[in-house]
Amino acid sequence: MKNRYTSRLLLVLGTLMAAASLASCAPAEEGLTLRLLNCEDYIGEDEFDYVDEDGNEYTFDDVLSGFEEYESEKLGKKVSIVYDTYDTNETMLSSLKTGKSVYDLITASDYTIQKMMSQGMLQSIDFNRVPNYLSYCSPYLMDQLDSLTAEIDGKTCSVGDYSVGYMWGTLGILYNPAKIAYDKGLEEDEVKLAMNDWNSLWDERFHGEMSVKDSMRDTYSVGIMAEFQDDILAAMEGSGCFDENLDLIPGKWDEAVENYSPKLAEIFNRCGEEDVEKVKETLLRLKENIFGFEVDSGKEDIVKGMIGMNLAWSGDAVYATDTAEDPETSNPQTLYYSIPKTGGNIWFDGWMMTKQCEGEQQQAAYDFLNFISDPQVARANMNSIGYTSFIGGNAILDLVRNWYDPRYYDLEDVADFNPAGREEEDGSFTPWEEVAEEEEWDIVDLSYMFEGTLDDLPDVLGDDPFTNPYLFFTDELEAIEGEDSSCVVGRQFFAQYPPEDLIPKLAIMKDYGDNNRFVLAMWQDVKSNNLPLAGVIVFGIILGALAVLGIGSVVVKRRYHKLRVARRKAAIASANKQ
Repeated sequence: MKNRYTSRLLLVLGTLMAAASLASCAPAEEGLTLRLLNCEDYIGEDEFDYVDEDGNEYTFDDVLSGFEEYESEKLGKKVSIVYDTYDTNETMLSSLKTGKSVYDLITASDYTIQKMMSQGMLQSIDFNRVPNYLSYCSPYLMDQLDSLTAEIDGKTCSVGDYSVGYMWGTLGILYNPAKIAYDKGLEEDEVKLAMNDWNSLWDERFHGEMSVKDSMRDTYSVGIMAEFQDDILAAMEGSGCFDENLDLIPGKWDEAVENYSPKLAEIFNRCGEEDVEKVKETLLRLKENIFGFEVDSGKEDIVKGMIGMNLAWSGDAVYATDTAEDPETSNPQTLYYSIPKTGGNIWFDGWMMTKQCEGEQQQAAYDFLNFISDPQVARANMNSIGYTSFIGGNAILDLVRNWYDPRYYDLEDVADFNPAGREEEDGSFTPWEEVAEEEEWDIVDLSYMFEGTLDDLPDVLGDDPFTNPYLFFTDELEAIEGEDSSCVVGRQFFAQYPPEDLIPKLAIMKDYGDNNRFVLAMWQDVKSNNLPLAGVIVFGIILGALAVLGIGSVVVKRRYHKLRVARRKAAIASANKQ
């Protein structure tokens, strides 16, 4: 194919310059270059084993070089990857609009994909050329992408037709109940109950304990959940799918997804001028109660003990919880992750193909999309970066069992699992049924993620983890009972794969379109003037007095800077002592 393509260009155009103008990424004689743009720290960098459909075994150094090697050895193509990264969706999109850089495949978040579609930057995906994705992607996640749309040349098109799902997750509250309880004189269970309500961010009991994302959309979403909580509660009650404790009624999952979830999505995506103004006032009150805003330091700050709560993405929550629990650290801690009972944000990142990607370049791009959609490669990605893949399949299922099912904790491979039970010191085996009952393990159903993606299913699934591969035992869930309510709290497993009954309570935050100007202006107002009004007045009086006394502005600024640094050092030292 490569030789025919090159010959045709030479015959028709006659010059190399003309050939380059037709295909910005035309293959060179020694091979072709595939240009990828991805978010920072968002692809597997560790060695992993791979077995192809013919049983050939490979050991790849990482995902990118693994693809280059696989293309060369298996498909007979020499492909070199140029791989660039970006920090935020906004900076990435702004950079692309300059036209200085051209890429074949790009990852972006759900709302950015909508923007790029509507701006005519993408081509639709031919999924027949990505068979691994069709075979192993979670049908539930596919449906979520399909629910997002964008207008292209006056036609409504689905995001699911223009992207290959990559990673997904949630936004929730990461917290350290032991630290908060110590700081505020509370019981740990009292803290755990409170974290199941978004209003905990505004609760004066937790003043100064929390940092929130310096991210317009993420923090705005929290403001939505708080400002319009009454509307959300009314929708939950009207759906008939939830009990008085806001828990999903057994057997109502399909009905909740079909009828309640769209109502939540409507509330969650309110961005009219009046609604934005209401959320602004709510966020201004939030700012008075928090420790501060952070870009990406929250997951480190909570491990160091500088804060007790953090508005966190689920992948960062997994990282922070793993790090805090490391027994080799000087002070191991147990962190928790909460998606409050009224629900919250579910987000998606996907790979997109630009309009510039053509010819053999396009074929290599499809080969790459198919490669990373193989469960073995998706497993390598998850194992390296910690976020949750769109891909199911047995390889991912085995990884999740190794991580979270206590029957598999001490195994290097699930193939070593002994169905007879747990081996005791005397060499005998205690049946797993007895172990589960003794340890009071809970059962988690991940059908929503893995159904339709597994091979070799038993004829009868059953309703327990011994016969049904979609069911997991877990030892990390805790049931907390309060005077007026109860909740179930969790840690890494909860963050990686939310319990099934939470799924209908999650909504995608869409592109704001023309209303983005309202949200942007709101965020600028919230972020500006970080000193409270009283502080502004006092500071003005001080400056005025200093001016009257004739003290130079440079001296004033230097002295004020030193005082701020001293106060910050004292605050950090105090936090570390705690």
